[in-house]
Amino acid sequence: MRLPYVDVSGLRIGEGYPVRIMGVLNVSPESFYKDSVAIDEDSIQQAVGRFEREGADIIDIGGASTAPRNIYGAPEVSASEELRRVTEAIAIITTMTKIPLSIDTVSSVVAKKALDLGASVINDVSGLRADSKMAKLVADRAVPVILMANCGGPCVSYQASIDSLRNSLSIALETGIESSMTLVDPGIGFGKQPEVDYEILHNLHAFTALHRPVLVGVSRKAFIGNKLGQPDPSDRLLGSIAATSVAVYNGASVIRTHDVKETRIAVVIGEAIRGNARERRRDQMEDSQ
Repeated sequence: MRLPYVDVSGLRIGEGYPVRIMGVLNVSPESFYKDSVAIDEDSIQQAVGRFEREGADIIDIGGASTAPRNIYGAPEVSASEELRRVTEAIAIITTMTKIPLSIDTVSSVVAKKALDLGASVINDVSGLRADSKMAKLVADRAVPVILMANCGGPCVSYQASIDSLRNSLSIALETGIESSMTLVDPGIGFGKQPEVDYEILHNLHAFTALHRPVLVGVSRKAFIGNKLGQPDPSDRLLGSIAATSVAVYNGASVIRTHDVKETRIAVVIGEAIRGNARERRRDQMEDSQ
């Protein structure tokens, strides 16, 4: 039986549909991967043009780093500065492309402005916990929302990540957000121990049991650098691609990435392996009957 899908501006996301690729556009100079940062009109236009050519399905715009400040030391960005960055970026992007836009923020004020300017999705790494007004905004505007696992600190196991998502889904339901409007993100990175991130990828099928499309973001993250001895995120492309194929094989419906072209290749391979595995299981079931 096909699981529920989420519709993002006519783009269906979920089991039975192609894995979608979300390109990361950071308009925040403090973001951990500096090559993903675009802070002026020319660099934003170049990034969006590249995403279009390489086949991004969604563009995720971030106006402030969401990395935990107490772990990574990212400077705090005022709400007014985040709002300015996002407003200016969306004004440029919407003149160039019809690709659906996602706003990566924990602020309901920033999210509302982004929706007013044309964004289609809210990506809330707090899982509706940072801003008490966010859930109501999502419900009132009837827009899709990505809920990331947030344990109040680094999640210590994949089960803790699942429990956090269950809590966020309960908040969404109690606020009147339709289940067809929610996606879940296990929250790889964000200060977790590397072994927990690998545990999440290995057990990703447990997240699909939440009956929501699963978004996975492994792109250039620290758990890859830790395993490969690569402290510089610029060196982590190959590890990111390997992890992406595993995530797709294990059930991811969306991959969030800084590298759309290379990620598309990994997605194709992951989908092919996943499809062949399903066919083998189907054949085995038929043979046993």
